[in-house]
Amino acid sequence: MSIASTSTTSSSLADPAFKIYRRYKYKCEGDCDWGDEEDIFRNKIMYLGNVDESSPPPPPFVVLVQGPPNVGKSLLIKSLVKYFDPMKDITNGPNIIITADKKRRLQLVECLDDIDAMIDAAKYADLVLLLVDANYGFEAETFEFLNLLQAHGLPKVMGVLTHLDQLKDYTKLNETEERLQDLFRTEIYQGAITYNISGLQDDLYNMQDVQVLAEQILTLQLHLSSRRAAHPFVLVDCFEDVTPPEKVLREANCGRNISLYGYLRGCDIKSGAKVHIAGLDDFHLAGVRSTIDPFPLSEENNFVMLTPMENETFRTGTYLRLEVHDVPFRMVANFYSCHPILVGGISPEDKDVGYMQAMLKRHNWHMKLLMSAEPVTMSAGWRRYGTKPIYARQIDNARHQIHDFIPEREHCLAMFWGPLAPAHTRITVVHKTKEVFRIAAKAVVLDPKHHFKIMKDSKREGKPEKILNDRRTALIKFEREDIEDVAAFKGASIRTDSGIWGKVIKAKKRKGVAKCEFEKTIRESDIFIMPVLCEAVAPRLFNRIVPANKGSLKKKDPAQRRLELEQRRRVEITDDEPYSYPFSTTFTLTLNIEYLCNKGKKTVVVMSEEKRKELVKKQQDEEESKKLSLFLAEDDMWDYS
Repeated sequence: MSIASTSTTSSSLADPAFKIYRRYKYKCEGDCDWGDEEDIFRNKIMYLGNVDESSPPPPPFVVLVQGPPNVGKSLLIKSLVKYFDPMKDITNGPNIIITADKKRRLQLVECLDDIDAMIDAAKYADLVLLLVDANYGFEAETFEFLNLLQAHGLPKVMGVLTHLDQLKDYTKLNETEERLQDLFRTEIYQGAITYNISGLQDDLYNMQDVQVLAEQILTLQLHLSSRRAAHPFVLVDCFEDVTPPEKVLREANCGRNISLYGYLRGCDIKSGAKVHIAGLDDFHLAGVRSTIDPFPLSEENNFVMLTPMENETFRTGTYLRLEVHDVPFRMVANFYSCHPILVGGISPEDKDVGYMQAMLKRHNWHMKLLMSAEPVTMSAGWRRYGTKPIYARQIDNARHQIHDFIPEREHCLAMFWGPLAPAHTRITVVHKTKEVFRIAAKAVVLDPKHHFKIMKDSKREGKPEKILNDRRTALIKFEREDIEDVAAFKGASIRTDSGIWGKVIKAKKRKGVAKCEFEKTIRESDIFIMPVLCEAVAPRLFNRIVPANKGSLKKKDPAQRRLELEQRRRVEITDDEPYSYPFSTTFTLTLNIEYLCNKGKKTVVVMSEEKRKELVKKQQDEEESKKLSLFLAEDDMWDYS
C-alpha cells in the first residue's frame, strides 16, 4: 500500500517523481562509504550550563523549520513564538530569538526552499523540525535536505505533520497519521519522533498541539558535531552597512564595510582571525568585540566586555560584533534577512587553493549524468563554490583514466580546483534546478599523500630520422618536449598519417628516438603518430562567489505559489513490488517527466538499469563519433602526394 492510498485526496494527487520500494532496499540511500573519517562527525552532547561564573551562558539553540513550499513553516514559527512569549512581536521575520525558560534560549529559523540556503542551514542547525504535508505526502525537498544534513553532521531531527485537518474522514485520518509516523521513523530518519499539528486558532496553529511540540523541544539533549565544536562560527542575526557615505558617493559599486552581529558558537575565536562568509569569500576580521547581549537569560548573565584588546580571545556564547572590510557591494545589494549570513572560522590548512582529489559517487536519485569539466556547485566545510571537476576510473594501482561521464553505480575518482580542505572532509555536489533531484553526488576528500595520476588519451607526433633498407623499419624522432623516455612505450602501437600501422620495438640511446617496425613500406614524408596516455588535470578555476538569486528567495505572489503547487515533487514510499525491470539498487526511481508546454504531465517513465546503461552507451558513442570526425577532418588536411 502506498502513501497516496491512505489519503482522501489520493485520486487528485500528481504522479510521484520518485518511488521508494521498502522491501527491496537494504539500507538508506544517504549511507555512503565515507572511509576512515568517521571520528570527524562523532557527535557529543552540547554543554548546557556555565563552566564558571565568568563564562557567558550558552548561545541560543538554533531550531530550524524545514519543509517544501506551502507546508506551514512560517505559521509554525509564529505559533511557537506566541507560545513561549505571548508579548513577542511575531512580525519580525523567520529568524527570531526567544527565551524559552530560565536555562535555554531558542533561535527559530525558517529554511528557505533554495539550495544555497539549505546548504548553509545544514551546517548551523542544532535541531531540525521537518514539516510534512500529511494531506499530500512526502516530497523531494525533505530527502534533499536530509542528504545535506548527513554530509555536514547530523543534528537532532523531529517530524511535524501538518494539514491533518484537511482529512475529514476520521478513519482515513487515523490511517494516514499512523502510516506517516511509521514511515518517518523507518524510512526518513531512524527512530525520529513525529508530532501532529492540525487546525487553526486565532490565525495560529492549535495551541494544544503547539504546547506538546514545545515541551518536547525543551526536554531534548541537543548535540553538536565534533567538526562544529572544533571551529568557531556565528549565525548573524543583525547586519549593518557601515561604509563611509562619501566613499559610496564616489563609487556606488565600491567594496563595503559591514558589521555582523551574532552569538559565537562552536569554539573560542581570537581577534584578527580569518573567516569565511558563506557564499562569498575569505576575509580577515578588521575588528571583533563583545557587546551587550540583546536576549539575556537574566541581568546576572548579561555577560559583556566592551573594551576590545589586541589578540583577545572571545568565548563561546559571547554576543559579538564582527567588522569586515572590502566586502563585494552585491552582498549588501542582495542581502535578504530570510537567508541568515553564516560566518565560519577557518583553520590554517583551509586557507590555500589548489588541486584536490576525492572519492565520489553519483546519487541514485539524480537522473542527470555528470560530465567531466561540467560546472557544479560543491559544499565543503563552511564553503560552497562553483568548480569544474573531472572524473576517472582506475586502470592500475597508480593510475586512473579520465572518463567523459561519471560511472552510473560505482565510486570514481574526482579531481577539481578549489579551496583546500582537510583529508576526509565530506563534500556534497549539488545542482540548482528542481527539474532533477538537486543532490547530484557525495564525496570524501583524499589525503594528498594518496593522490593518483589521472591519464587521458593523447597522441605524439614524430618524423623519420632514418629509414632502414627494408623500408618497413625506421628510427623515429619524437619532439623532446613530448616524449623523453621512449622506453616506457616499448610495444606501443604507432601509425603513419596515411594509415600504415606499426609498433615500437625499442628505444635508442638518444632521447626521443625509437626504433619502429611497420606492416608496409613507409616514406620520408610520412608523419608518425603514436597514441599515448598523458596526465590530465581539471580546469584550474573555481568561482568563490555563488551568487544568490534574491528574487527566488522571497515570498511568492499567489500566482507563483499556485505554480509551485503544480510542480511539487512527490515521493511515494510503497510496499508494492517493482514491475517490468530487475531491481538491484538501493532505491528504485520513477522519473516524472513534465512537458512545460501545455503545463501538463504527459507520462511517467520508469528508468530501468538496462535503459540507463543504453543511454550512457549512446552518449559515449556520440562522443567517440565526434572525436573520430575531428580526427578525420585533421587527417584530410595532410597532402599525401
